[in-house]
Amino acid sequence: MLKKNNLIVFDIDGTLTESVQVHQKGFIHSLKQLGVQNIDSNFKEYKHHTDSFIAKKIYESDKKEAFSKSIIEEFEQLLSNFIKTKSITEIAGAQKTVEYIEKHTDFGVCYATGSLLIPAMFKLDSIGLKYNNEQLTASNTIEDRESIVLQAIESAKSFYQTEKFDRIISVGDGLWDLKTALNLNLEFIGIGLKNKKVLIENGMTVYFDNLTNFKIEKKVFNKV
Repeated sequence: MLKKNNLIVFDIDGTLTESVQVHQKGFIHSLKQLGVQNIDSNFKEYKHHTDSFIAKKIYESDKKEAFSKSIIEEFEQLLSNFIKTKSITEIAGAQKTVEYIEKHTDFGVCYATGSLLIPAMFKLDSIGLKYNNEQLTASNTIEDRESIVLQAIESAKSFYQTEKFDRIISVGDGLWDLKTALNLNLEFIGIGLKNKKVLIENGMTVYFDNLTNFKIEKKVFNKV
């Protein structure tokens, strides 16, 4: 393996996998399976865009009881079971691009997702990506995106046996991905057409429609 002086932090849903709608449908279905009746599905309005935070807010508001560790685990399994009944495909070029970066560049790769862990693993597995557990950080015990990304970076340092990375680039499709990168002073590259307009309006300067022509530019800091 080439020495990894730099790091790319990939989001998963909508960035590497065509799974945003499936995940959201499974999220609502799984809450209903837990007996939740009142679900505010305007997910963009929640303070933190993570499964653990949003599910906790909805569950505790409706059920008037704690979203305990055992309930989180049950919810995670229900969500995973739902997603596994669906076909998860890649964003064009995802597998080849990630594999090329890992094998032929000095950029390491890790994954930071607002999803819970088991569904996230299934999505990566579905598009044929190989990874070590240290490369994947999910929201099971972390509710905010900034802390998830920071943990992903620390885990990547351990995995690649380095004390620091010269460059860290966050790659994502959503406004939360961009805002997190800006808050952490990370470089950012946007993926996809769905949120392109709002991402540009909020400072994104480098983006690709998909991953087929993805390339790493010189410094890609975005406008605050």
